Amino acid sequence: MFFLLFSLLSGAGEPDHQMEIEVIGSQYKDIFIMPPKVKQDGEEVTKYDYAPVVLSKMVMSMKTANYYWNANIEGIYNLNTISAIGGDCDYETKPFQCANENSHHILETDIQITDQKAYIAMTLYDEDSMPVASSTVSKKLRRKIIPRKKRTTTVTPNGVAFGSNTNTVCRDKQSCSIQNRGVVAPRNTTGFSTEELEPTIINFPAVIDSNDVSQAVQLLYSNLK
Repeated sequence: MFFLLFSLLSGAGEPDHQMEIEVIGSQYKDIFIMPPKVKQDGEEVTKYDYAPVVLSKMVMSMKTANYYWNANIEGIYNLNTISAIGGDCDYETKPFQCANENSHHILETDIQITDQKAYIAMTLYDEDSMPVASSTVSKKLRRKIIPRKKRTTTVTPNGVAFGSNTNTVCRDKQSCSIQNRGVVAPRNTTGFSTEELEPTIINFPAVIDSNDVSQAVQLLYSNLK
């Protein structure tokens, strides 16, 4: 009787199913790079294609970011490769919504160019469209000024000068004579003057190049929270 009761109590204490815990999420980040927006004097332009250089600099600096700043970046994608993790989501028209649905980060790049200044601004958002890192690199118009001078030479007549030339004339080895000839030559005074001219100004426009993109990427990774 006691053995039967003990057996019933022991069986009642055991669950009839196994407990399972599902962990959703990852400590590693995937980043989708949106096509950079480029504006010149406030107008959007397409003649400057910064997309390849932004992608290459992000990929090249990824290993450094993971090692030095614990960025934990696993993959970087653009419009041509995002289908590997994003499926058929329309990243061209709704990139932030797609990033939310597929749980990855998204990078926005803004490049502005004017006559006096140019800058590149990068902002990295998480899957909830919250900014987690940003960077800005700017350049100003560079100007080189080359001074110019005009040098003028003037010759002023100052009367005449008298002189003589002496020549020795020989008819043969034993018969020679000395001849003196008077010379009259103008006497001039030479002077020099210098005049300052308008300087030559060479303008080097402010343009965002690959080195500026690389610097912006490194700042972005170092600011990653």
